[in-house]
Amino acid sequence: MGIFGKPDTDDAVFLQIQNSKKPEQIISVIMSDPDAHFETRGLKGLFDLDEIRIERNEFLVSMEEYAMLLSFLLETMSEAQDLNLPYTYMEDFEYKGQQYSLVRQDSYRVLKKKGQL
Repeated sequence: MGIFGKPDTDDAVFLQIQNSKKPEQIISVIMSDPDAHFETRGLKGLFDLDEIRIERNEFLVSMEEYAMLLSFLLETMSEAQDLNLPYTYMEDFEYKGQQYSLVRQDSYRVLKKKGQL
């Protein structure tokens, strides 16, 4: 058995994030590798963008913060799509006074707080 009594699968959903302006747009955060990271599912399908990975311990320590940040990113991606504007990830950005990096690694974007190794 996996987390919350769900069977162990590669796609066990840990958290879902819904666009407040478009409730039909939902992304999931899954624990793809229990020892290493969480990652999103849904960004590729909704916006044709790379999914996002977050180091496991960092996500668990700051889960609410990362959930709010992923929600913000989801809504900005959706807004860009509505305006027919291209959306690209910024490798370095600030959200609510915290610096983050979002660097491409393989077919993912790795999201980290600045200063984290």
